Amino acid sequence: MSQRPAPVPASTYRFQLTADFTLFDAAEQVPYLAGLGIDWVYLSPILASEPGSTHGYDMVDPTRVDDARGGRAGLEALSRAAHSAGMGVLVDIVPNHMGVATPHHNPYWWDLLTFGEASRFAHWFDIDWAAGADDTAPFRPDDGWHRPATGKLVLAELGSPDDLEKLEIREHEGSPVLAYYDTLFPVAPGSLREGMTPQELHAVQNYRLVHWKHEDWELNYRRFFSIKTLAGIRVDDPEVFAPTHREIASWFVDGLVDGLRIDHIDGLARPAEYLARLTHLTGAYIVTEKILALETRGERELLPASWEAAGARGTTGYELIAYIDGALTNRAGFFHLEAARQQLSAGGPLPGEETEGDPVDLASAARHLQRHPTSVHGLFTQIEQTAKTHFAFGPLSGEMLRLARELKAIGWFHCDARARAIIGSDPLDIDIEQLADVFGLLAASLPVYRVYAPAPTDRLHFLALLSDSVDTTDLPPLSPDGQIIRRALAAISSTARSATASDRLLSYLGVVLTTADHPTFVRFAQTTGAIMAKGVEDTTFYRYAALTALNEVGGRPEEPLAPTALWQEFERRMRTSPHGLNSLSTHDTKRSEDTRARILALAELPGEFLAFLAAARQRTAVRYRPDESDLMVAAGAQYGVNASIERTKAPLAADTSFDILLWQAVLGAWPATPERLTEYALKAAREQSLYTWWTDNHAEFEGELRAAMEATEQDPELRALIEDMDDRIRSAGRSNGLVAKALQLLAPGVPDVYQGTELWDRSLVDPDNRRAVDYSERGRHLGGIDRLDLGDEAAWDSGAVKLLLTSRLLHLRTRLREVFVPDSPLLTGPPVPVGRTGAQWEHALAVLFGGRVLLVGTRLPIGLAAAGGWADTAVTVAADDLRPLDEDAYLAQVLAETDPDRTADDLTAGGPETGADSTAGTAGSAAAAVPEATCRWRDVLTGAEYTGTRLQVAELLGRLPVAVLERVE
Repeated sequence: MSQRPAPVPASTYRFQLTADFTLFDAAEQVPYLAGLGIDWVYLSPILASEPGSTHGYDMVDPTRVDDARGGRAGLEALSRAAHSAGMGVLVDIVPNHMGVATPHHNPYWWDLLTFGEASRFAHWFDIDWAAGADDTAPFRPDDGWHRPATGKLVLAELGSPDDLEKLEIREHEGSPVLAYYDTLFPVAPGSLREGMTPQELHAVQNYRLVHWKHEDWELNYRRFFSIKTLAGIRVDDPEVFAPTHREIASWFVDGLVDGLRIDHIDGLARPAEYLARLTHLTGAYIVTEKILALETRGERELLPASWEAAGARGTTGYELIAYIDGALTNRAGFFHLEAARQQLSAGGPLPGEETEGDPVDLASAARHLQRHPTSVHGLFTQIEQTAKTHFAFGPLSGEMLRLARELKAIGWFHCDARARAIIGSDPLDIDIEQLADVFGLLAASLPVYRVYAPAPTDRLHFLALLSDSVDTTDLPPLSPDGQIIRRALAAISSTARSATASDRLLSYLGVVLTTADHPTFVRFAQTTGAIMAKGVEDTTFYRYAALTALNEVGGRPEEPLAPTALWQEFERRMRTSPHGLNSLSTHDTKRSEDTRARILALAELPGEFLAFLAAARQRTAVRYRPDESDLMVAAGAQYGVNASIERTKAPLAADTSFDILLWQAVLGAWPATPERLTEYALKAAREQSLYTWWTDNHAEFEGELRAAMEATEQDPELRALIEDMDDRIRSAGRSNGLVAKALQLLAPGVPDVYQGTELWDRSLVDPDNRRAVDYSERGRHLGGIDRLDLGDEAAWDSGAVKLLLTSRLLHLRTRLREVFVPDSPLLTGPPVPVGRTGAQWEHALAVLFGGRVLLVGTRLPIGLAAAGGWADTAVTVAADDLRPLDEDAYLAQVLAETDPDRTADDLTAGGPETGADSTAGTAGSAAAAVPEATCRWRDVLTGAEYTGTRLQVAELLGRLPVAVLERVE
């Protein structure tokens, strides 16, 4: 009989499944994962997806496991292997959308296109049918289709406005279809009449093909972000939930799967209801892919309490990355790079590139910025706001139009009678387009991905702005969601005061958007995350480039967080989400952990990096062309406004700060082939959307990018420059990488190891981070891990040192499970920062976990070496922070100090009074009698032993940049 796993994993390992690495292949790697110390296997989406999909997020059939990835038999094989090894199985599922790129591969979408609103799957998809109406009604036979035809589904498929002429009538599986090149579209049964042209047949279908450039505003179905090939589904509807989750439910009935990761939960209309339904159906361990917004000073959004109550154990852990990388960043060096970014964004030269005038003094500018970081925040916010507004008024304007249409049509009637009486009359006396603009401004002004559940009293605050009859004297203050809405409305009022955005309209929107069951609030909440994601992660993070290791999902790259913020985040995680995942690399990160670790080292060498950058710019001719559209003069028109502008306005300077992002990527990923670097450069430039675009490639500019990346191999002098910088940052990058990994693996929560990152992994953004992993190489290194010579350079070059650290710490977490994944936080208490003294104390990170595991790591290793090493630097563990190693004795002390009437069973069951608010100081106070002389430690990485509570860092870190000491007396 197989050993079944615990309900919460101690760790996970993410596999990216494809047709080339199937569930059967994953099953073969289970012994390797067990040897590595992994507790649960974590699988990318496994339901049937578009043929050839390398990621699985374009699911086309929720009723079966993807055959190309191994099918149901492959899942059963993987599950048997994992459970036999005592490991659990966590599966990524995609409830928000389905893949519709090739309609005939998705039977539900095909049926929808065939029968329109009469389709038995019409209620699955989120479609505004009326918005797709044209002059010709879709065909309806006389055999019982009684539902009236109010509109059509709009598909932006045509390459040009005239391409309807290229449609052909063909046959597919015995039925007529319309073909546009290789893409097939069904036709309604009986709609094809003898002698019909393809265009006449198209006119009477339940869909309407339009030019692809109409996508932004004319599509009338909800998408995943702005991707037209991923159609949103209404999984919040119980009648949609049931058939789309029947296969998932069977995994738990048959004991195949133990946990679920929910992709893009922000896209759901009612996430808490969905989570409650899913928890009831499966009883699974559930984590959500949720980006918690971060403030510049380290405070961050928390997982909604309603989600936790509904069964979510936490997020997938993106938010931890900013704290770890911030703690390893040289603050002064960051501002030096920020000064360079500002110089290049204004079209100015770097030091050494000046052709006239005074030399560029970035050091002085950096000191000023470091003293006044709010100015940097302001610049970043401008970039961010511009990008978010672009998406609200551009690629996602269709969503804003839908919000406006629905509010105009039904919004007033969904306000309660009291609200309507106070307001007096429907204030929507503006047209749809103007109202959509207001929604766009509002969505772009939110500082978070979505709002969740405003308090019932919030709307009264906004009603009071509309009528003096509402008394707010005894009202509670606005809830957090209500405050977010108020600030966003105030931002619009201060920048767009007009008849369109009148005070009365904005106050009315405040009422609507703080009424939790109002349909406009529900749709608004599920829409805003797309604007945040596309505007920030997919655009701003490519336009703002100072220290690009900080440009990460869930982060704020305009100022690095201090080490103190990391300890605060550790405490917060223990208190609020001790069972959520902790990430360092994922399939969504913009750069893998080791790429970021190398880029972080550049902040210790800002002058050297900028000298390298100037030399690289000289050897490659990437020209950034400013947008001079407002300076253009029509041919032959040498008069009027255009001519006067041309004569008087100075030429625009191109923003060249993209060079920082480009060459930091080269150094971070080095060694990398020109093909990998080119693919990254093109994606980054198109995401930046200033000089080339996904929908309109600038051939000359992209050719220059290709040439620059090819020069990394073909230009000997450029390659020598890169290799010289590689020599300067290699050791520091390894140090940063090991310390970051140790912090992630020991942080409160469940560490997730992304495939392959147990060795050095210098990947860039997807698809680069989905390259095949060589598990035979990793198996060989793991087999020799106990004989590893830390003084052998080959152990460092191969990454075996990182595998050693990863394996030892994963096994430690499993062995000391109660320290890291406690049944009750009261058993452990939060991690405690440890005091540091001596000449180089600022270069040491030290934290104590559970009173019995001490991590000491290096920060800013280049500066440490320049200072001559650790000297007398020491860490001192306070006796009050230690705890007895005898679990029974420790538990008895905890009970005696908290509540003599409570039993051990109450405590370990996490009873009503074992919440995290009561944990402060518990672990320490219960262990104050531990004598220093008997406090012995063993480094789980090297085996070295130490005694006492004051330890010399030079001794601890003589062989590795990080030590993890376990109490062993």
